[in-house]
Amino acid sequence: MSERSNIIDLLWHNSLVGKFVTLAMVVAFLIMGTNAFINYQSQKDTSLANIISQSEMLGSFIVSITPEAILSYDYDALDNYMEEINKGEDIVYAIILTPEGRPLTSYVDRRNSFIVEKMRNTKKLKLEKLIDDLNKNKFIIQQSFPIFFQNNLLGDFKVGISKSRIEKDLKNKLINQIIVSLILTVLLGIGIFIVFRLYTMKPILQLIQGAQRIAGGTLDKKVKIKSNDELGRLGEVFNQMMDKLRTSIEDKDEALVTVKELNLYLEERVIDRTKELKGVNEQLEKLAMNDSLTGLPNRFCIQNRLNNLFIEAKRDNSVFTVVMMDLDRFKDINDTLGHDCGDQLLIEVGLRLKDILRPSDFLGRLGGDEFAILLTETDENNAKTVAQKIQSALEPSFYLSEMAFSIAASIGIATYPQHGSTTSTILKSADVAMYYAKQNKLEYCIYNPGADRNTPDRLSLMGELRQAIHEDQLELFYQPEVDLSSRRIIGVEALVRWNHPERGFIPPDDFIPMAEQSGLIRPLTYWVLNSAIRQREKWHDMGIDILISINISMHNLNDTEFAPQLEMLLQNTDVPVEYFEFEVTESSIMDNPDHVVEVMDKLNTLNVSFAVDDFGTGYSSLSLLKKLPVHKLKIDKSFIMEMETDSDDEAIVHSVIDMAHILGLNVIAEGVENEKVIQLLTSLGCDLVQGYHISRPLPAKLITPMLEHGSWDADNGHSGAVHNLR
Repeated sequence: MSERSNIIDLLWHNSLVGKFVTLAMVVAFLIMGTNAFINYQSQKDTSLANIISQSEMLGSFIVSITPEAILSYDYDALDNYMEEINKGEDIVYAIILTPEGRPLTSYVDRRNSFIVEKMRNTKKLKLEKLIDDLNKNKFIIQQSFPIFFQNNLLGDFKVGISKSRIEKDLKNKLINQIIVSLILTVLLGIGIFIVFRLYTMKPILQLIQGAQRIAGGTLDKKVKIKSNDELGRLGEVFNQMMDKLRTSIEDKDEALVTVKELNLYLEERVIDRTKELKGVNEQLEKLAMNDSLTGLPNRFCIQNRLNNLFIEAKRDNSVFTVVMMDLDRFKDINDTLGHDCGDQLLIEVGLRLKDILRPSDFLGRLGGDEFAILLTETDENNAKTVAQKIQSALEPSFYLSEMAFSIAASIGIATYPQHGSTTSTILKSADVAMYYAKQNKLEYCIYNPGADRNTPDRLSLMGELRQAIHEDQLELFYQPEVDLSSRRIIGVEALVRWNHPERGFIPPDDFIPMAEQSGLIRPLTYWVLNSAIRQREKWHDMGIDILISINISMHNLNDTEFAPQLEMLLQNTDVPVEYFEFEVTESSIMDNPDHVVEVMDKLNTLNVSFAVDDFGTGYSSLSLLKKLPVHKLKIDKSFIMEMETDSDDEAIVHSVIDMAHILGLNVIAEGVENEKVIQLLTSLGCDLVQGYHISRPLPAKLITPMLEHGSWDADNGHSGAVHNLR
């Protein structure tokens, strides 16, 4: 039984003949079945078309013969027509309706299974309800034909025709065709099996037996296939392969010996090569993690170590500090002595820094002349000590190209977690602190968010300032300027103020530098100009004719559009141009004196006057003052506020007043806070004064009564809660 099962399995389930016969039968059955289904669909469409055509002929016939019966109320004739319709085998119902939908006569095929079911379930079946249900049946085709007589609608003929009989006949035909196709397919499969078994499978079985003998180690019995086709040629090739295989087995032992020797050689080479690659990888890792010049860890290695410090600090709830430093005047050494000397200096700086650090500290070179030191378990106070040690270590001279050089460093300090909770933020904080130390010539600086120009709060405030300018949320305050000889108010200085709706009062020292750095100084200046001109027009209409001073910055002087815009604003006001004065700080003038002289000369053609603000802080020369088209010097308040107790300040103020008068300039002293200073300035010949003793800066509605009064004395001085900050 087992042998017979194996033969069947070989001849059918796992044999080519079984697969081929199965495939041929499936393909043949699919073709014949598809053909039968296509015929079924074609006959179905033809039959339905015939039904519709017959119903249309019936409808045309009824429509043509019924008008006379309808007009003569001959209902017997109409009933007879319905009797004729009864002869139609597939007609389920027919009905003639009035234009109002009332049935005149009808026919219902009570043999229809659907109608029989309805009548069985309902004692009294209404005709309209029955026809409505029939129309919902998918096996019934409904058609409607209007009945006209001389273009007058007499009624409507509706007929329902069943598709059931036709579809049933067609389905029976389809089943018969499929059965016939199945029988033909089986017969075809039997025929193919017999032919394939006799002429194809026999040689294949012989090849299988030959391959089994080779697998068992028998290589001397050839396959005998008596055929001239491809299978015969395959048998010949099979026998040739068996001969070559027998020959190759004889040479196998020699090949195995050779392969074994080669394997031993390759193993030795792999061991040597692995050692070489390990050394190369170690060298590459060192190059990737260390600076090639100083041998110190590079930026990538510093960041990796910093990431680990963050993990340890968060786990142990500990602190650590990042110290960032760069060398002062390193570029000068590079440019003067060459890059070789600069490189040697960096190497020696690295060696000195190593000597002063603990073994647990981490020193690396960020690039250029910047170094980073990571101090574990170190707070701000201890970091200050390290910064001082660094400066001390750099104090001894460096000897480069047989020359001695002294060099210092700018150091920034940032501590976790106060100054940053990520690698990038704490490095940025240390960098900001280092930059601040360099700008302010400090030995070291601890990070202060207030000095960071790129904090999120500062960026947010910048956007809010832009909005405040556009939405007119700012306000001008005015501080009077008094003539000492007449004690009368001869002018006011316009000062911008910002009372933020949420943050409260924001000092001008906070938002004006921010405006200069961000480019908002241009719209801010135009806002101040417009507001000051409008207020000056109101005072002019009230009969108050005083000078109004407006501050402009170096950024305005560098703006090529400033002069044309200013000219346009001044031309559009009824106030004489001579009542406007523009103040420029001495430090702004000294940034680019030649350019400032050129711009001020152009603006002077508009007949406006200029004053040098904060005089004494910018170190301008007499020759420059002679070139500037200015009419007034405003002595900086830092000299005025201490002059009554500091003889040096008094001497400086006296010298400035005398020098200005020699040059034909008036002098105004700002920062006057008591009567004694006024008396001292009067004795020195000062022309004008300004300060809290006169009045604090006030909004227009509060300062207007003072301007109407005109004169000033110590007893009616005004003060307010707003600081005089610009």
